[in-house]
Amino acid sequence: MSLKQKQEKQQEQQLSLCQRMALFQASSSVRQTNSKGSGACKRKKGGAETSTSISPSLHVETEIKDYKACSSSTLSDAHLNETHISTSCLPSSDTCHSQELISFLLPSYCDSLFCSLRSLKEEGLLLDCSLQLLGDSHKAHQLVLAAVSQRAEEWLCSRNMEVNLYNVGGSGCHITYAGLKAVLNFAYYGEVNMTYTEARDLEEILMACRCLGVDRLAEVCKAEAPSTGRAEREQSLRVIRTLWERRVGCDVIMEVESGERFPAHRIILAAGGDYFRALFCSGLRESKEEVVCLRGIASWVLESLLEFMYSGQLNLGWQNIWDLTEASLQFQLQGAHTLCSEFLHDHMNDASCLDTLFLAETYGLERLGRAAEEYTLAHFQQISERENFKDLTCTLLARLLEKDELRVDSEVVVFRALMSWVEEDKAHKLANLPGLLQRVRFPLMSPPELEEVEGCRLLRRNAEGREALQIVRKLLEGNQRTIGCKPRTPNQVLVLVGGDSVNDNFERREPNRSLWFAQRFLRGEGLIRTIEWEPLVQLPEPPRLRHCVCVLNNVLYILGGRKYYGKLDILKSVVRFSPAQFKWECLPDMASARDYFAAVCWRGKVFVLGGNQDDTNYLDSVEYYTPEDNTWRLAHPLDTPICGHAAAILDGEIFISGGCDSHLRCLPSLWHYDPVYGCSNRAPMASGAGRAGHVMLAVGNQLVVAGGLQPLQVGFGDQLQCEAYDVLQNCWMPLPSLPRPHLSPAATCLDGMLYILGGSSFDSGYDTPWVYRYDPRDKFWDKLGTLPRPYADLAACMLQLPINHRG
Repeated sequence: MSLKQKQEKQQEQQLSLCQRMALFQASSSVRQTNSKGSGACKRKKGGAETSTSISPSLHVETEIKDYKACSSSTLSDAHLNETHISTSCLPSSDTCHSQELISFLLPSYCDSLFCSLRSLKEEGLLLDCSLQLLGDSHKAHQLVLAAVSQRAEEWLCSRNMEVNLYNVGGSGCHITYAGLKAVLNFAYYGEVNMTYTEARDLEEILMACRCLGVDRLAEVCKAEAPSTGRAEREQSLRVIRTLWERRVGCDVIMEVESGERFPAHRIILAAGGDYFRALFCSGLRESKEEVVCLRGIASWVLESLLEFMYSGQLNLGWQNIWDLTEASLQFQLQGAHTLCSEFLHDHMNDASCLDTLFLAETYGLERLGRAAEEYTLAHFQQISERENFKDLTCTLLARLLEKDELRVDSEVVVFRALMSWVEEDKAHKLANLPGLLQRVRFPLMSPPELEEVEGCRLLRRNAEGREALQIVRKLLEGNQRTIGCKPRTPNQVLVLVGGDSVNDNFERREPNRSLWFAQRFLRGEGLIRTIEWEPLVQLPEPPRLRHCVCVLNNVLYILGGRKYYGKLDILKSVVRFSPAQFKWECLPDMASARDYFAAVCWRGKVFVLGGNQDDTNYLDSVEYYTPEDNTWRLAHPLDTPICGHAAAILDGEIFISGGCDSHLRCLPSLWHYDPVYGCSNRAPMASGAGRAGHVMLAVGNQLVVAGGLQPLQVGFGDQLQCEAYDVLQNCWMPLPSLPRPHLSPAATCLDGMLYILGGSSFDSGYDTPWVYRYDPRDKFWDKLGTLPRPYADLAACMLQLPINHRG
């Protein structure tokens, strides 16, 4: 497809119905190589080709006789081969699609068609039959009436457009107004919309059925169980299709540029789609012509669409789907388009997704476009190796590269795909390279991958790659403080950090230095679930528990906590781990040692809030770390010293919930915190008198609180109830309770679901080894398996790991 044709398609979306129709008819065909211009077609006569002008005065009956001589009634390979299909909507030549055509039926089509027929009748459009009864004229569509009436079919064959119903059917037949109304209602609705309050009403209907030959209505009236309107409408559509196949009552010839002609009924075309409704009902020249020439459409495509309009059924396969989809859109056949879109959606694969995405972009098909984009992002690594990947526009490629959802084994795959795309047409694409390179997340690459980028000839030899090379060299030198990026969400793994557990001899509790990641989640027989854990790396000394973790630009920050169980063991040290470089870095200490505190990443900074300082004094201080200058600073303090609280970011704002104050009171409070102005109160939590040792995370557009303990009349107890906070409504809503206690657990969020891991039970004193996941769509806690061992006072996060460290 040329650039001009693409622009015309995009402009076409902005035009009115009539303008689009005029544009489509005026545009030259890019599909048929034998196109010969407006108003002419090629026909063979006596073995020689002659150019025949289309005369509007030519009678339809004569054209129908010639129909079999100049058109094919089957979908053949010849029909497919006569059409040149735009490469913008075709899979590449190496596509291994099945060539089998499958029949698809749109169940709602019949109802939709008859709804349109009733609308045309109510608006007085295309009414071609006048029924005279007792001085009154009753207008109808003769084809619709013929679908239920044998007498009306005779009128259709003889083209008797005006009928006097007096003595129709012979002597003794007297049609009344009530009887005629019932017949017309049955023809358009498939129902008998009358209440028989008297036997006379039923007799009048049966008399009308006998006079007009409406046997089906008579059977419905006599049946004990009433027939459904849908079944009768479907039967009427089958009759209409039979009449069309016999060429009975066809009042228009649809002609394609190759000269093939297809008789049809105006009323079915107008009811089938908005394009033909405008063509035949808006006073355009074609509304009065007996032969209408359609440009830019192959004969087999028109034949398939006509088959659909008379049946609601399409035969679809990879050899015809692109042409039928475009034609259904151009002719505004919503039902046919629905079947085509469902086919593309349900049969999407690596070969078709980019073409589907381009088609959806061209015609503004949001649902299909989202599905194609999601598929492309999920299978980017395989798709980027295909030849048609190089045909992507710069705008579309940039949009894909900047998505967090893009799935690849390593970010270097994204870089290689981009280089391949540019190399295909350097003369035109090289100018776009700087902007596209900004969407490659170089900090996610390992040193060997960065060295590959640094050695890329295309970057080294062209000015467009200099900025990217500077970033790569800084990363290789270990300077990451001013270079940040978000991880690709689908490539992240669940990581456990530190915590403590009972030792192997069950003698005492011991803090640990282990980092584990979930290699995969496995489902066994029945309800059995397991998690395959793999060791990732060891924390630098000392071990940590009751600490916090934050992830900023896919770099893991591990803050505070304690190394053992004495009051002097509380830490103020901070370390940082880079998965891409796979190395640790010690950062400046916080101003205060703290455990049982909260931490969040906000606007490129790491915040720590409150906590326990020495098992006697709690903190109200807030500090934040700025990676750019490697410095800690103080922010506005909290309203009161607390520990055991939770904090989360929602819509770019910091929220703090619960915790214990210095009097060991468990708080139900929720604060909105601003580093400049401090705390402001929001609606307190509703479950229990307070909560501490819990987790809080943003899930969707809500804050979800789970786990911890609550105050009782005497002492404390496990809190299993969960709740969610709605920021706009400033209220809490109950959620399903946790299946097991989780005091001081770890928690993290991925793909809109909350993971809660480990912790302990206040009531029993035992550690909780389980991992649960909450999906807000299902409103259900799903048990995924166990931890590597029962850890408490641990932390968790999501990290993107290099492929060589994922096992």
